[in-house]
This record gives sequence, C-alpha cells and structure tokens, in this order.
Amino acid sequence: MKDRTVWSPTSFGARAHDYDRLRPGYPAEAVTETLAALGGGPPGTALDIGCGTGKLGVTLAALGHDVTGLEPDARMAAVASANGLAVEVGAFETWEPGGRRFDLVACGQAWHWLHSGERSAKTARCLRPGGRILLAWNFGTYALRDSTCLNRVYASVLPDGLPPGRGGRTSLSESDLDAYAQELRSHGFQRVTRTVVAWQTRLATDEFCGLLGTDSRHLALPSPLRHRLLREVASCLDAGEGGEVRVEYRCLVVGASKGA
Repeated sequence: MKDRTVWSPTSFGARAHDYDRLRPGYPAEAVTETLAALGGGPPGTALDIGCGTGKLGVTLAALGHDVTGLEPDARMAAVASANGLAVEVGAFETWEPGGRRFDLVACGQAWHWLHSGERSAKTARCLRPGGRILLAWNFGTYALRDSTCLNRVYASVLPDGLPPGRGGRTSLSESDLDAYAQELRSHGFQRVTRTVVAWQTRLATDEFCGLLGTDSRHLALPSPLRHRLLREVASCLDAGEGGEVRVEYRCLVVGASKGA
C-alpha cells in the first residue's frame, strides 16, 4: 500500500538538498519576458508561494525584487534561507499577510498543489492594485540514444506503472496551464500571458537518478521498490547512454495583472 503522506507538498522536504542540487531553476529570461509582457516597471516586493529551496525566489532576487518566501515544509525553508531568502514557514491556505500587499506574487512548480479557485482569490487579496502574478513550471524531456532500455526497466519493476498523483493525476502537462490561465481570468486577472523559454542541461547517471528521486510519483513508491528501480535505471543509463543524460526543458510561465 502506498504511503498517502507523499501527496502532501511537505513530502519533498525528505529530499530537500537533492531537490536544491538537482531540480532545475528558472531562466531569468522567462521572468523578464513575462513581466515585460505585463507592462514592465521596476522591481518591487514579491511573495514566492511554495518557495521550496528558493529556485524561483533566488532568480527574482537577482533581478532586484525584495522577495519573501512562503514554504510549508521547514526542511525546504531551511535550505531556501541558506540560499539567502527571507522565508516564512506556513501553508498558503492558512497563512495571512498581516496587512502586507505585494507588487508580485510568484509560484514555481507548486500552483497545482493549491486548491483551485481559492488560490487565485487569495492571491488577488495579497496583491496591490495593478500587481502581477507569475506562475512557472519546467517541463523536461530526456534526450536518450535509445529509450527502449529505460522503458523495459519501468515495465519490469512497475508493471502497473508509477502511482498516480493526488486526485488520480498521472502527470502534470503543459495543457493544464490553459485551465490555470482561465482560472485567473475568472477571478478578475487581466492581460493573461504565456511565455516559453527552452533550455537544456546534462546530468550524470547519479544526478539523473537523484532527480527522479525528488519526483512526487517516485516518492510515492515504497522505499525498497524505489531504490531497486533507481538502481536498474542507473545500470541502464551507464550501459546505453555512456553515463550521461541530456535533459531538454521548456520553462513555461503564466503571467497576469490584477485590475485596479
């Protein structure tokens, strides 16, 4: 039986340092293009919802924004703090801004963990009139010489496939962003935009397997089964890919402005 606690967004804290080391960051270009499409302007105060280890918040800070991170997992928040972010520990659903209003609310790779509708309504309350929202995801594909070996490993170890995510979701896809954009419109957000920036990286076998180990669907597996799977994935990659994998990412950002 699967451990259902892995569906909590705080499950990633068990791999906080691997998450920080191996999960992709967000190209500054994707952020600047999105904000330019929303009218540009100088940096301001920013709230990073579900900031994790600070992947998006660090990018925003480097662009001059005064960033406050909000993270439900204290283990992830500790890494974000070590990366230079001011972080408050708490879940967005129950957190209160204490009278603060932000110029920008951002959320990287975490919006889908929040309750539909409620997340947009509360974000609007956290923004000053004319403030912006920025929702970012990295979608990765693996450029393998021969994918059949990897497919065989997964079919052998997991004949029923990876467990589904919360609510039965098998994976997050780029098409889900259409629904997020429509949700923002339905809550009064304006000038809804989408920005796409392609980039790539190379990972050694151990890094690639570490990256897989930070994925929520892999975290849902019982530990012995997950370790067996990743050992066999490593053997496959060492034999067929020369011990290295090229990962091609598409950073997608949905942006919008709050009305006056």
